[in-house]
Amino acid sequence: MESSSCKLRIQWESCKEKNPWLLPKLAEMAREMKRCGHHNYSIKGLFEALRWETRYSTGDLSLKVNNNHSAFAARDLMNRYPDLEDFFRLRLQRPRPNNWGQIH
Repeated sequence: MESSSCKLRIQWESCKEKNPWLLPKLAEMAREMKRCGHHNYSIKGLFEALRWETRYSTGDLSLKVNNNHSAFAARDLMNRYPDLEDFFRLRLQRPRPNNWGQIH
């Protein structure tokens, strides 16, 4: 595995540890989208909605979740919550040639 993806994975694991409520809250939001008739939805859309919501409930200006963690969040949600399996569309994760900062 590419070192940048390992770094992102480590950062994501740290984020989850610091915010144990994060995955359950995202799962709740995804389930609400399913109840509204969505067969799939954007994890980044949920991140943005959660940032908006936590701004008002906590007084913090923004949730400290990096958008680079969205792919990890989607995979973790679908692995942890069977009712969300295939709810997020995923791309194959692989390093870009000559680009240490991104995976696609």
